[in-house]
Amino acid sequence: MMGIYEELGVPPVINAMGTFTIYGGSKMSPQTLRDMQEAAASFVDIRLLQRRLSQAVAELTHNEAAYICGGASCGVYLSLLAAVAKKRGKKVRHLSREDFYRSEVILFRSHRNPYDIVLDQLGVKLVELAYPNHSLKDPCGDILAAITPDTAAVYYLESGWVAPGAPALSDVIRAARTARIPVVLDAAAMLPPVENLWAYTAAGVDLAVFSGGKDLRGPQSSGLIVGSLALIDILLEEGFPTHGYGRMFKVGREEMAGLYSALKQFLAADHEARKRDAEEQVALARNMLGGHPLYEPLRSYPNEAGQPIPRVHVRLKTGTVSSGQILAFLAAGSPPVIAADSGPDGFYLNPMTLTMAEMELICRRLLDFTEMPPEKEVHTDV
Repeated sequence: MMGIYEELGVPPVINAMGTFTIYGGSKMSPQTLRDMQEAAASFVDIRLLQRRLSQAVAELTHNEAAYICGGASCGVYLSLLAAVAKKRGKKVRHLSREDFYRSEVILFRSHRNPYDIVLDQLGVKLVELAYPNHSLKDPCGDILAAITPDTAAVYYLESGWVAPGAPALSDVIRAARTARIPVVLDAAAMLPPVENLWAYTAAGVDLAVFSGGKDLRGPQSSGLIVGSLALIDILLEEGFPTHGYGRMFKVGREEMAGLYSALKQFLAADHEARKRDAEEQVALARNMLGGHPLYEPLRSYPNEAGQPIPRVHVRLKTGTVSSGQILAFLAAGSPPVIAADSGPDGFYLNPMTLTMAEMELICRRLLDFTEMPPEKEVHTDV
């Protein structure tokens, strides 16, 4: 039978970029898919399911509470929504637009990113501190000086993508603790290491938000919030499926069950074996491409998101061929290969979303490169 992608004329690709949302995030395991199919076959009380999952996931991740939501951006929105409700001393459904306009969220200019549009959508006042590549001289003092009676939370982005300039997370936690202001951590791509599921909250973060569709290998449209029982209780009462602000962020029973299943598998996985596989893929690429007149394969660590997974940085030895031409050549093959450039003279191959056989296939294709196809755009938003 014709597959769904074949029917639609959408060819599957070999993903050498990593867990990028625009290419599907990650692949779910057969066990996760079976558990989602089982969940889809029955009706349940969604509120009860969400509460039971909160308890189960909190226990698995050594946190006070947990909440499964519709993606990491949704998780940031809901976390700050809970913080505003707590600051105003109101139920979410009783919050007025004036309550949001008056509520302030502190963040750092070096942490601004395409996904923090959810902060604007919430309607809070953003108080931006510092500048990219320019650190605060007195982080705790400067943060405390920015806090007012209307400050609802501090937003902090943990990622390998950000420019220097923001203070260390420990400084932010210390200042926020002094002022009794919650810290909401956007850690969407910060798994692995697995310990991050509890290390951030153990350090003093009130709510940590992770993507469910990246290395957790859950449904792409899922996210996970862990941390403060007082704040997550607000979401359990006011989030989906309750009418109001949380309703638009629907997360189905299938996604809830799928993320729970994926999380259990992630916690039980042999992460050292995973690292060894990545190292072996890097070694394979260096062996196959090393000595080639065009390529200089190097080990790059950590990867683009700051995760402790090595990748291959292939530098081009000559100025007559650009990375855009190589990437276009890879994308024009069958199956297409998607990789990330490192500028005009190099590109990356990320083992995180590859098998050993796929890495070998990519290297063989690179060895076959002879043509100079025109460059074309390769999407790199995550």
